[in-house]
Amino acid sequence: MRTIIALALVLGSWTESQAQEGEAAPPPEPEVEGVAPSTESEDGADEGEDPAEAGEGEEAEEGEAEELDSGPAAIALARALDARLTVWQHGDRQVYVHHCRRARVDCRARVVTFARLLAEAGYRHGVDPFMLAAIALRESGLNPFAEGAAGERGIVQLHPRGVGSRVRFVRNERYRDRCARRADACQGEVLDAGARLVAAAIARCGSVAEGLGRYNTGVCQTTGYSRRVMEERQNLLRLAKRTVSSQAAAAQLLD
Repeated sequence: MRTIIALALVLGSWTESQAQEGEAAPPPEPEVEGVAPSTESEDGADEGEDPAEAGEGEEAEEGEAEELDSGPAAIALARALDARLTVWQHGDRQVYVHHCRRARVDCRARVVTFARLLAEAGYRHGVDPFMLAAIALRESGLNPFAEGAAGERGIVQLHPRGVGSRVRFVRNERYRDRCARRADACQGEVLDAGARLVAAAIARCGSVAEGLGRYNTGVCQTTGYSRRVMEERQNLLRLAKRTVSSQAAAAQLLD
C-alpha cells in the first residue's frame, strides 16, 4: 500500500480536459465474468428513491484519515484506468472503449469518479484498491450497466440473489436509469458491498488468490479467475508507473 501511495504522490494533479474521439475502430471489450450467488438473503431498500436523494446506499461514514489515505491512491488509479480504457490515442486525440464513449456523462469524469470510489471502498474494507479495480475490469470492463447471465449488476457484478439483493442499483431498473446521468453511476453502494464481500472471502480463505476464487465460485480455491485478476492488478500498476515515467520525460524536455 505504501508503494501505491508513493507512486500517487509523484503523479500530481489530474487533468480535466475532454477526450476527443478518433476514427479507429475500438478492439473487443474486456470480458464480463459473473459472480457466484451468495448464501446471504437480505431485504432490499426502497425502490422509488432518486439517486441524488438516496445518496450511495449503505456506505460507511468516511473520516478525515480515510480521505487522506485514499486520495493519493485514487490519483494513481485514475491515471491507470484512463490508460486501460483508452483503445486509441494520437497526440491529443483519444478514443475510449465503446461503453464509455456512449455514456451520458463525460468518460474521463466517470473514470476519475470510479477511481475515487474504488480507493475509498478499498481502504474502508482493507482491500487493495488496485485489486478491487482489477476485479471490476474482469467482471464488467468497468461498465456500470453490464449485466451478467444471472442478472449480476454493477462494475463488480453483484448477484441479485446474493449481496446484491439489498443494493438498489442491482434491484431496481428505474433507479439504474436515473443513475446513468450521474458520473458515479451510483456505484458507491455497489463497490461498498463488493469490497466487503472480497474482504470477507480473503479473510475466510487465508490468501488473496483463494479469496478471489471464492468471490467468483463460492469455494476457497485458486482458479483461472484468481490469476487473471492478479495479472490485471499488475497491469494497472504498470500503467500507473508508466504515466510517472512519461511525465518525468516530458519535464526533462522542457528543462
